[in-house]
Amino acid sequence: MTKKLCKDCKWYRRSWFEHIFFRDNRFDMCASPNTTDDLVSGYKQRFCDMLRANRWKELDYSCGPDGRFWEEK
Repeated sequence: MTKKLCKDCKWYRRSWFEHIFFRDNRFDMCASPNTTDDLVSGYKQRFCDMLRANRWKELDYSCGPDGRFWEEK
């Protein structure tokens, strides 16, 4: 099985400003409806690195290191 990377996920949203000016990806967002706690609009997005961190894997909205909510593009 291949590793599930956020950049290959359907819900991945790149922070272009950070990529262009700072060559960094720490502000990339996840737009998955499963990772938001906003049940009204679902627009609240979270940082990919936080959702995939082992530290937060127990949270209901966290993807975890195994990519629980990962979907192919």
